[in-house]
Amino acid sequence: MLFFVPNMVTKIILARTKPTKFTRDHPSDLNNEGILYMWDESLKFQQEHKDKEEDVRVVTEDGLHLAGLYYDFGSDIAVIILPGRPETCIYSLFYGISYAKAGVNVLAIDTRAHGLSEGYWTGCGYAEQLDILAFAKYLHEEKGINKIILHGICVGSSAVAHCAARKDLPPYIVGMVTDGLYASYYESLKIRIAKNKGMVYPGIWAFRSKVKKIYHYDIKTNGPIAVVQDIRIPSLMMASKEDIYSLPIRTKALYEKLGAPDKHLEWWEHGMHSHLRRIDPDHYDKTIADFVKKFK
Repeated sequence: MLFFVPNMVTKIILARTKPTKFTRDHPSDLNNEGILYMWDESLKFQQEHKDKEEDVRVVTEDGLHLAGLYYDFGSDIAVIILPGRPETCIYSLFYGISYAKAGVNVLAIDTRAHGLSEGYWTGCGYAEQLDILAFAKYLHEEKGINKIILHGICVGSSAVAHCAARKDLPPYIVGMVTDGLYASYYESLKIRIAKNKGMVYPGIWAFRSKVKKIYHYDIKTNGPIAVVQDIRIPSLMMASKEDIYSLPIRTKALYEKLGAPDKHLEWWEHGMHSHLRRIDPDHYDKTIADFVKKFK
């Protein structure tokens, strides 16, 4: 039992064990009113801009075929939006609304093992940096976009931070936005397991071991807190003082370590993790619009 349960939990969190898991067909949680509202708003955005929608396909450096939805609003700036696990590009369109209002082209992507993208193992906020690079290259080479902003939510924020910290970051990736960035996947997962009244140990050890085996990535020691000092592009961090998964004290530590000369931390007094725009869309949209002005 001590072996079976932790490994079962690891597979539930990390693996797409059937085609209907992490799907575009419906929200991740059919009982969460907040997620259902965000999903409906995303579908409204999709229908409103159906004439501008383009199906995008790319191949990553490690050979996965990925899918996304691109909306061209005639800008020379585009954003790539990465949702958290277990969401897809449809969920990301809720955040695309902010960028569309700011006049920015929107590329919402299915990260590996989500939606219409290939993959068995999710990227754990690390391997998705390869997904970002593949889509960014597409925007630059196929669409002529020379200014790309990366926007991540939760696990997507981790992937965005890892990508932005790369020494070989392409020059056309010019800005980074994070929503609910955590210090490490380990810390966030530990809190989630405890909140759900599960046994933190040995489950988290099994998860950590499995990710090391798949990606040679340590979710405890190699998280965003270990790389943000290498980020140099203009950066916006958004966080809630009520976030129980990306703790405010750790957000402050991340911001202090963030190496970008041009950086800003925008706080929400209220709001649950990954739901900042739902709580106060006007505040969210204005914050994004002010950040986008840097690149116009």
